Amino acid sequence: MAREQSPILAAGALVWREKHGKLQVLLVHRPKYDDWSIPKGKLEPGESFVAAAVREVEEETGYRIRLDRPLPTVDYRTHGRPKTVRYWAAQVRAQTGPGPKNPKEIDRVEWVAVSKAREILTRKSDRDLLKRVLDFADHGELSTTPVIVQRHAAAQSRAKWRKGDEKTRPLRRKGRKQAAALPPLLGAYAPKSVVTSPWRRCLETIEPFALEGGIDIVEKPELTEHAHAKRPARAAAVMERAIAEAARTVVCTHRPVLPTVIAAAKNACTKEVRGKLPRENPYLAPGEMLVLHTTERGRIVDVERHLPNIG
Repeated sequence: MAREQSPILAAGALVWREKHGKLQVLLVHRPKYDDWSIPKGKLEPGESFVAAAVREVEEETGYRIRLDRPLPTVDYRTHGRPKTVRYWAAQVRAQTGPGPKNPKEIDRVEWVAVSKAREILTRKSDRDLLKRVLDFADHGELSTTPVIVQRHAAAQSRAKWRKGDEKTRPLRRKGRKQAAALPPLLGAYAPKSVVTSPWRRCLETIEPFALEGGIDIVEKPELTEHAHAKRPARAAAVMERAIAEAARTVVCTHRPVLPTVIAAAKNACTKEVRGKLPRENPYLAPGEMLVLHTTERGRIVDVERHLPNIG
């Protein structure tokens, strides 16, 4: 029996905006197939799905985007090989070019009304994604902001650290690689602020992203392990404030603090989403992030987990 080929991995985004009170979506025309579709493309070696979605949309449309909540994954076969495409709803951050990077692949980019999009989208799977976006909009859950819980990256062994106290324990080599790989992951959601435990391993985790994005780091002592052990309610309050304000925020902390911040998130989740939250120790792996998609009313309507790929 022939071995099943590994799937082609791709990512894309259904970019939306409101104009004169009406929803519009961004579509691309492919001359090779003479069809209209949602922007997407293949992952590069070692690239994450979220980073690929942002990059491909920019290459095909000239728009840099930020991801909103995820859309259903689409699986199909192309030329006998399986293909998996992950999608997100997204909004424009900036226009970075006049249009497609390769006009032979994409020759037209248009903002179109939803009614027109239904008519011209060629693939049923694309029309299904459009329907999902409309369902979100009808329930007031399309426009979301990310509150991201970031566990610090892999650190030196607690038992073997002898060069200082616990707050000075640094990342080990693997953790430094994870921290270096975080900027495109976090950047896909375009957070505007960073709050963190001031302990060294948290700062070393979040600094590469903050430096690349020109974002000030706000240190919160209540997010340290010691402060949390004495007064966990204060760590919960940091999380509750970020959710209530629907701030585009990264909250970087430690494994022992995660049950408290996740419990704070659970209180703001819709019933359907609570089951998606981590429920068992260690909750998140070192370097892993939990993305909480939050409405302006402070309700969490979807969650994602991502771990930096360091090969």
